Parts: sequence; structure tokens; C-alpha cells
Amino acid sequence: MVGVNWEDARSFCAWLTDKERREARIGPGDQYRLPTDHEWSMAMGIGAREDPRVSPKEKVGKILGVYPWGTQWPPPKGVGNYAGQESRIGQEPSSWGSIDEYRDGFSRTAPVGSFPPNVLGLHDMGGNVWEWCEDLYDPGQKGRVLRGAAWNSDTETILRSSGRDDDLPGRRYSNLGFRCVLARSSSNP
Repeated sequence: MVGVNWEDARSFCAWLTDKERREARIGPGDQYRLPTDHEWSMAMGIGAREDPRVSPKEKVGKILGVYPWGTQWPPPKGVGNYAGQESRIGQEPSSWGSIDEYRDGFSRTAPVGSFPPNVLGLHDMGGNVWEWCEDLYDPGQKGRVLRGAAWNSDTETILRSSGRDDDLPGRRYSNLGFRCVLARSSSNP
């Protein structure tokens, strides 16, 4: 799903929590929510290399040469939905770039799971759409963390596993989406 803002994503998590509690699919203390920035880093396999006490803004691109697909730049064919040559369909702003000679087969978003999972078995941790996280990007500001890059992302820095962006919680774009995590209470197995 694209075009959802941070508030929509949180509302969906609350709705799903309520639905699955009523259906006894999850325990009364379990809940769906957006991942934290640190949880996202853990899912990317870089969490142990980042200080969770440091703001997301301070961590942007700090881990050099590590991407969702490995250590090669530019991305090898078929590793994710990024700004490949096919994304240039003539309707994008002139400021949008693309990755030279990269093609993923999709001009915009791709169906979830179109590319191989990462080493932890998670799909689409890089590319397709930026995904909202729970955290503030910079304490004292209003922007929320976005992770994973999107179908229109083309720069080496933003495509790093440690890449991040931010936006205001009410913003909706065709390159923004979310995933949710299930937080289990300690009383549930």
C-alpha cells in the first residue's frame, strides 16, 4: 500500500491489533505497531553496529559500503526495486535521477516479495517504498523516520542499509508505505 501517512499506518496497526485480539489470534497484551528505527536496523542486520541512544538523524549513512543486497555498488540486477532506467517514463520531475544501467523491471512499485529476501528472510527491506518508523528523526522536531529507500531512490548514500529519511507525519506520497511488527507481551509465548 502506498500513499499512506504515518498517522494512517498507526491507525492500521491499532485496527489490526483490535481485530486479532477479538479473534483470539494474539494475546491481550500483544500489539501491532510500526517498527522503531533500531528494530529496523536489526532487521537489516546492522543494529549491533549502531548506537540505539543516538538519534536517527545522526546515524544516516554512517555504515559505509553495506547495502540491503551486500557490499557491491551499483546494485546488481534483481536485488530490489530502485530507480532503474525503466523508472524514467517521462512523468517525473527533471530533478529525479536513475541508477546508470540498473533495471529491475518495474517503473514504479513492485508486488511485495518480487525480490529475494535478506539474510533474515525479510522481503523488501530496501527499495519499493520508504517505510514509516515509530521514531522522531530528530528529537525536538516533527519529522518521522523513513527507512528502506524507494522505487525512485538512486543515490549510493540513501541506498545504504544505514540510510534514512524523514517527513512530516501527515504527508502522503506514492513512494511511502509501512510494515508493522507484532510486539508480544512477556506473558505470551
